[in-house]
Amino acid sequence: MVKQQDAVFRQAYPAPPYWVARFDVANPPAPGAFVLADLGGPLRQALFPATIDADGFTVMLPPHHPATRLLPGATVNVLGPLGQGFRIDGVTRLLLVAEIASLPPLLPLLEAAPAVALVIEAPTRAQLPPPDRFPPAVELTLVTRDGSAGHLGPLESQDPAPANLERVMPRLVELIAWAECACFACPNDRYPALAAIVRAARVQPAPDFAQALVQVPMPCGVGACEVCRTQTRATAQTQGGEKHACIDGPVFDMLLL
Repeated sequence: MVKQQDAVFRQAYPAPPYWVARFDVANPPAPGAFVLADLGGPLRQALFPATIDADGFTVMLPPHHPATRLLPGATVNVLGPLGQGFRIDGVTRLLLVAEIASLPPLLPLLEAAPAVALVIEAPTRAQLPPPDRFPPAVELTLVTRDGSAGHLGPLESQDPAPANLERVMPRLVELIAWAECACFACPNDRYPALAAIVRAARVQPAPDFAQALVQVPMPCGVGACEVCRTQTRATAQTQGGEKHACIDGPVFDMLLL
């Protein structure tokens, strides 16, 4: 049975390009898992933790999200924790790769391994978060699609770079070869190209070496509404076909998508 619990909203404040909202709750979700919150709309909304502690969690949301309009002390009914999160037990070298809008669910993993490398892609310099927001031990690679900061994107591009710019692809391949596990958070339509890069960089990557957060609407959280159906590939070890992101994911083996 899906657990219901009450979360207490504490505060929300801007941290461009996001807003940070804090909830106190008895059973917070693990990294990559989520809760479904009743924020007053017709459907519950998925909240993924950006930080987690014994008393609750924070989420990082787009401006004007309904959670940013709550009053401190408000009680919010949530379902969960729900879903299957990131699987990184025993990993010592962890690679995190995200497009900026999808980054927050990866943030709880920044200190989840002794060595962590983080690759962030944004359209332009102004949309990148300041490097000092991340733990000093994290090896940070910044990517912009317009070349205004860091390496030139997009992540999967192999086109020649203009003069005085360097494509991120060689760096990404180097990090994939270095890592024991790679976790991705990008729009779903980019995962096939990123999976091809993983296959080219690794010889027979192990199951769950590359894990991807699939972001689709998940209004019910129990696989009943069929909205979050996600197609997966079959292998000799796994049965493919349609899965439900809310119960089979939302974190999947990226090589099976």
